[in-house]
Amino acid sequence: MANYEWGKEIKLNFSKAAHKYKNYSYVQKYFSKQIVSIISELEIPKGEWLDLGAGPGILSDLIEDKFSRKNVFRVDFSKDMLDENRLGSKTILWDLNKGFPTTIQNCSLIVSNFCIHWLKDPEKKLKLWFHHLNQKGYMIVTFPTNHSFPEWRNTCKKTHIEYGGITFPELTHTLKSFSNKEIYSSNIYTYKEFFPDIYKLFRNIINVGANTSRTARKTVKELKMMQHSWPKLENHQVSLTWEICICIIRKI
Repeated sequence: MANYEWGKEIKLNFSKAAHKYKNYSYVQKYFSKQIVSIISELEIPKGEWLDLGAGPGILSDLIEDKFSRKNVFRVDFSKDMLDENRLGSKTILWDLNKGFPTTIQNCSLIVSNFCIHWLKDPEKKLKLWFHHLNQKGYMIVTFPTNHSFPEWRNTCKKTHIEYGGITFPELTHTLKSFSNKEIYSSNIYTYKEFFPDIYKLFRNIINVGANTSRTARKTVKELKMMQHSWPKLENHQVSLTWEICICIIRKI
């Protein structure tokens, strides 16, 4: 799929999911809380706060409520997602594949939760965002690494069915442009989701708009094979394991 069509499909799927995203984005909500906790421990200089790839504003809402701020700029390429933000929010409709929002000139904090793996050349995007930070400003980014979804990958290998998930970033490659002094911290966390079966698992992925794939849609036969081969827990549920990086980068 060409880059243009790929990006168009991503936008379409997230826009379709905008009205129900908040009801199904469990992992995103969990790490939004972790980001807020991290901000509480940092000394952020004066300047604008940006949430890049803000979606319906889950993280921005938490930040504004915690720090009594009403001026977190919520940036997203989907108008439908931005329309789900609470009334009075500062929103910017912007495709992050086209660079940094041109209206922002004084930025001291950038947060981005589960966004960069959907962008072309995520390591270059991070460097660009970092360039626009004020001195002593912080960038806090979470993203799934390429070690995520081992159950899914192993099931596909076992059944000889093509893996349909996206390719997540490799941690070392993603942070290669930053010095050790600039990387304030980079920590890996494991997060597990549980579902009654793989049909509910994949439905949840669709419900948050994360179902864009470079492979053909799976047939009923293939799904049945995957359901049969996917490792089961004692209660017959299936799990999906995420490896999530929380990276904090400081402009020194």
